[in-house]
Amino acid sequence: MTVFIRFRRTATLGALVSALALAPALLAQATPKTTAGRDTGHVRLDTAAILASARPEIEAANAAWVPGLKQHDAKSIAAPYADSGLFIAGNGTVTRGREAVARMYEGRFPKLRPIRAGGIVQDGLAVLAPTRIVEWGHGWLEMDAEGAGAPPVRSGGSYVTVWERQADGHWRIVRNMAF
Repeated sequence: MTVFIRFRRTATLGALVSALALAPALLAQATPKTTAGRDTGHVRLDTAAILASARPEIEAANAAWVPGLKQHDAKSIAAPYADSGLFIAGNGTVTRGREAVARMYEGRFPKLRPIRAGGIVQDGLAVLAPTRIVEWGHGWLEMDAEGAGAPPVRSGGSYVTVWERQADGHWRIVRNMAF
C-alpha cells in the first residue's frame, strides 16, 4: 500500500509539474490564425535562438554529472545551479542554493557504491519565456555489485529541470526535481 501511495503521489506531482511547466511554453509558441486588426501585445519567441543559447551549458552540466559522482566532486555537480536554485528530491526534500546542493552530494558520497556507468538522457526541452527553459528526461547509474557474484546495482529516475538565464548571461538551474 505504501508503494502505491508513493507512486500515486509521485505520479500526481509529475503530472502537475509537467502541466505547469509545459502549458506556458505551448501557449507562448502558439500562432494565432490571424493577427490582422488586433494587437495583443504578445511577442513571438524565437525558441530556436533561445534553445541554441542554452544548449551548450545544459549539455555540459548533464555531461559532468556522472564524472562528478565518480570523482566525488560535489562542486562540479552543483556548479550549474543558481545561487538560490532548488534541488527537490523524490521524497520531497528541498535543498536550496548551490552550496547546499554541493553539501547534499558530499553527504551522499560515503554511501555511494563505485560507479561503473551512467548518464542523463534528455527527453525534451521547451522554452517557457525568453530567459526560462524546462528540460525533462531520466538519469541512471550502474554501480558495483553488493557482493561477490551478485549483478551490478542499477538505479535511476526521471527529472524535470528549470533553467534560467542569469544577469551574467549564463544559464543556471533554478529548479531541479528528481522522481
